[in-house]
Amino acid sequence: METKGISKLDLKRRNRKQILRVIRENGPTSRVDIAAKLSLTRAAVTIITNEMIAQGVLEELGEAPIDYEHLQKGRRKILIGINSGYKFVLGAMINESNISVGLSTIDGEVLDKELLPITDQTDQQDIISFIANTCHKMMKNSNLTTKQILGLGIGIVPTRWEQMRAEVEDGKLNFSKLRFMMELELNVHVECANAVGLYALANLEFTDGPRQNLVLLHSGSQYNCAVITDNDLQSDYEINSSNIEKCIARQGGRKCAGFPDGSIHAELTPRVLQSRLEEIFSETATPILYRACDGKWSNFDMKKAKFAYEEGDKGVTEILNDILDVLAGVIFNLSVTHFSKRVVLQNYGFGESTKSYLQKTMLELVGEENMPTLVFSNFENERSFLAGCTLATEKMFFEAGGLN
Repeated sequence: METKGISKLDLKRRNRKQILRVIRENGPTSRVDIAAKLSLTRAAVTIITNEMIAQGVLEELGEAPIDYEHLQKGRRKILIGINSGYKFVLGAMINESNISVGLSTIDGEVLDKELLPITDQTDQQDIISFIANTCHKMMKNSNLTTKQILGLGIGIVPTRWEQMRAEVEDGKLNFSKLRFMMELELNVHVECANAVGLYALANLEFTDGPRQNLVLLHSGSQYNCAVITDNDLQSDYEINSSNIEKCIARQGGRKCAGFPDGSIHAELTPRVLQSRLEEIFSETATPILYRACDGKWSNFDMKKAKFAYEEGDKGVTEILNDILDVLAGVIFNLSVTHFSKRVVLQNYGFGESTKSYLQKTMLELVGEENMPTLVFSNFENERSFLAGCTLATEKMFFEAGGLN
């Protein structure tokens, strides 16, 4: 093994990081199998894992199940796994319409959560105070000290970057001001990142077969995309996740200043659906939506539009199905471009009829053989804070080799 230029601490951290990666991607694993996967000696793996067990980072889980097809003589292998109770994690996600804050174990078991609605007028200090006060309250409720907390991970959607005073320096996203203020309030390590990439990481199933590629589409007033290749989040999307808006979704489609005709921004953002529905809003063309709004467009919101679609309102159905047809093509193109068989949709709020139509359209468009797996993210609203926990766990546990 090449170790020139690597300090003992760096080497130790690297070996521990590799061991944690093997266990995360394969589930409970024996020391023998870890050694084989990493080309380390069994003795070295034993020394390292025993130290990690003594520190509470790993735990022994007992003997491996009997493999009747490959019976072996002697004692069965002892499996080791990550100790989910080693430390606890705080997470916060600053979304377009709300802030989600919560506490979890390092394997994502939810212990506490809270949600606060926000608008463009919400003051930055009010957001910081809510996150800090909620974290303090949750630690107190669970009888936890700061020493038992791995850290706090905060995700911020791009449309909230200016509000949270983010800066871009040398092509990198900088939340140093936010980090400083949060660390001052909480006395724990804080990491901040683009929420879109964190949602992609949170939806990654590490033990779901071989290392995988994944594409995540995030809907809102702005469209965003993140890509994971071979289990690693692509850094190009850290700042430029909204570049996806410029891609053509429909040749010769709708016009929008600053974007190509038929772009994703012009065809797929919620504003487009709202604009198209307003054009036909009437008692005859959209009767269910009309009644839900008491005959006044000023009472319109997306919940009423989704209700009308689920109830089969003809005018609403025609427009939304047309948009879903375009979305199906975008999903397929992204899955092919990034060699991904898994596409995650975040912040769409689809009902069952909408999901069913999109799945059906995708199947008709590409056929069963080429059909990517569509995932509707579980990390929405109150549970979205878990994507922030993912950031804290990734940076402060897995990348640190459990040396926190």
